[in-house]
Amino acid sequence: MAMSASTKSNGTFDALRVRDFALLWSGQTVSSLGDGVFTIALALTALKIGHSPIDLAYVLAARAVPSVCFALLGGVVVDRVPKRLAMLSSDAVRGVAVGIVALLLANHELRLWQLIVMSAIFGTADAFFGPASMAIMPELLDDHLLVQGNALSQMSGQLTQGLIGPAAGGLIVAGIGFAWSFAVDAISFVVSASCLLAMRIRTQRAKVHGSAFAEAMEGISYVRKTHWLIASLIGAALANFVGMTPLTVLLPLLVRVTLHASALSLGLVFAAGGAAGVVASLVVARMGSPRLRVTVLWTAYAAGGAAIVGMAFAPNVWVVGLLSAAEIGLFIYGDVLWVAMMQELVPREVLGRVSSLVYLLAFSLGPLGILLGGVVAAGIGIRETIFFGGLLSTVICVVVILIPGVRDPERPTVIESAIPDILG
Repeated sequence: MAMSASTKSNGTFDALRVRDFALLWSGQTVSSLGDGVFTIALALTALKIGHSPIDLAYVLAARAVPSVCFALLGGVVVDRVPKRLAMLSSDAVRGVAVGIVALLLANHELRLWQLIVMSAIFGTADAFFGPASMAIMPELLDDHLLVQGNALSQMSGQLTQGLIGPAAGGLIVAGIGFAWSFAVDAISFVVSASCLLAMRIRTQRAKVHGSAFAEAMEGISYVRKTHWLIASLIGAALANFVGMTPLTVLLPLLVRVTLHASALSLGLVFAAGGAAGVVASLVVARMGSPRLRVTVLWTAYAAGGAAIVGMAFAPNVWVVGLLSAAEIGLFIYGDVLWVAMMQELVPREVLGRVSSLVYLLAFSLGPLGILLGGVVAAGIGIRETIFFGGLLSTVICVVVILIPGVRDPERPTVIESAIPDILG
């Protein structure tokens, strides 16, 4: 169980002294490593068995669409069933789906439609696991350990899924084949489920107050009436649509098709982005929030868009890796500032629902962006698509800063005076 509230803690790793959290963290670290391998393996396998950039886009979009469509449903379900059960069910579904793909690859029987179906199943299960893993933390840790616990989880995710996992995925594909890369991810889900089963905590079904529809409408009302929030979300959705999400398909195409680099090179490019994400998180932790936080975070997003533009002119994979690292680092720097700002300014009684809506609004166009990237690349070329996507993303981010009300969080008294009217 969690440590007593009277226990004092100042150490970054003190949360790992709590047995159940240590088990959760260990299982998720291994699972994140497997997901990092899976990310590279999925793209490379789609390129191997597909015949065009659009085929790769179909596979990647099949994973992204359910994770967006079922985001709110996942949150509702998690509030009504034991969170540990939701996490175990998600691990089991994803592990079986990936394991089947590994077997089909080993027998040389995998078809594109089967890969698309597996991606859709994986994305659907993701939509339920994410809210459960977030909501279970307060049941494992006392309040004074939540910061350390979340920091450890975020750091391990960046290191494994963003840095070590992609590099390992490239090595596994290049060294022992595609089937083993999916098998590694399947095994990682077995480890994660085993850690969940070993936990002593037995989470209970949460009490439901009011209808889910009424609570959802309250969150929607808050977002709609908060000018800085709704304007930022529209800007983020558009910038993600034209710039960030198309890179999911365009980056593998640039490395493998245009530059004719190896699978290992693609893995290292992804790993460079993961390393930059770790550095960006540490920079924010060290420096804290700047005074002009809205201006700074949107400037970071705009600079990330400019890095995407630079990729269109990259002469080799090394330059792609450097620019990818810059892009990811800048976006994560802005994301960390954004999340901290939301946690500070959005009332806690609506924070959960607002967070779900933020995810939906900011990333709802993501699957279409992936498809757009593949379709446009097939029509005008890979480099051209990257150039125009990055340019439009940069312009959108600059325009957002100029919208009236967007920089209100730099004047906290304006937000504080507006809260009663919004919630009332």
